[in-house]
Parts: sequence; structure tokens; C-alpha cells
Amino acid sequence: MAKQADEYFGKKTRDLGGVFIHERRRVAPGLFTDIDREYRAKFLKANHFTKRDMSYHLYHLWDNPDFRKFRLNPIRRVWQAPGEVLEHALRPHLGMEYAFLTRLSLTKSLMVLVGAWYSAYYFMYSSGEWSREGGLRTFMSKPITLPTNPSYPKKDPKWERETADYSSMGFNKDKVAAQLEPSAPLRW
Repeated sequence: MAKQADEYFGKKTRDLGGVFIHERRRVAPGLFTDIDREYRAKFLKANHFTKRDMSYHLYHLWDNPDFRKFRLNPIRRVWQAPGEVLEHALRPHLGMEYAFLTRLSLTKSLMVLVGAWYSAYYFMYSSGEWSREGGLRTFMSKPITLPTNPSYPKKDPKWERETADYSSMGFNKDKVAAQLEPSAPLRW
């Protein structure tokens, strides 16, 4: 026969409320003494929790400095401090949930904005060209020639390239590159 499930894994438990946790025993004549009353008063005072103490909600947990110290490294705590100040300032006006969501959306939007600025700067000023190593190499395909184009059945001369233009990275149009001479002879 299978063993029944036990909440305490077969060990004895101690009832901190004592014998007098039930009201019927407390009102029995001569059973509930002054010592028991004193113990019961201490027990009730120790078990008096506020609504916030009873809450295991994520917002209340993150407000606890010990929980944050245990969960986050110091750099991350410093990084998140401005957002925390903003969230705590918004809580009386928006409530806990909407203050958190406002902080989250605002900080993520700022991250996306900084990423977009960095990408735009990189595309504009760090493009791959012959004079520098690195940078983003972008290649453009020529567009299709549509019937509205004046040179429709033939190729558009505006987009035609020479063989030397392919993957030149601006070398053939640069003034400095035109002055460069090879160090080895071209003909043997």
C-alpha cells in the first residue's frame, strides 16, 4: 500500500498558536490562565502583518532593498536608479502597475532611440570605403526598368556600370586614389 502524502514529510509539527488557538478552549472555565493570555497576546502581536507584509506581489518585492541587493549586481542597481525614482514619483498618480509600465516603456523606448541614432550615425559616417578598414559595406541593386521609363525596352543608362565599378568602394572616383601609383611594375 502506498504511503499517503504528508505536508510535513512525516515529521512532527509545532503549533505556535498553542492549545488555545480555538475559541472553545479559551472560554472553558479555569483552563485559560493569565500566563496563557500573555502568551496569546504575544502570539497575536507577532502574527499581525500589514497588507504589504502579506503581499508577495512583484512590485512589493522589488521595493525591498534587501531583495534588490540580493537579485542585482551594483552596476545594474546604479543603472536602474533613475527609472526607480521616476516610477516611485509616478505611483501616487498612476498606481503601481501603470507607473511600472510607464517606466518600462519609457526606458525601452530610450534604448531603441539610442540604437536608432547609433545605426543612423554608423550608416552615414562609417560606410565601407576603400580608405578605411571596417565599416558597413552596402551594395545597391539597380532597379528594374519600368514601362514609364523613357528607355524602357533597353537598360536604363543611368544605372549601367563599368566592370571597374563593381566593388570599388569609391576607389575609382577618389582624388587621392588617382594619385596613387603601384610599388611594383605593371609589366614584366
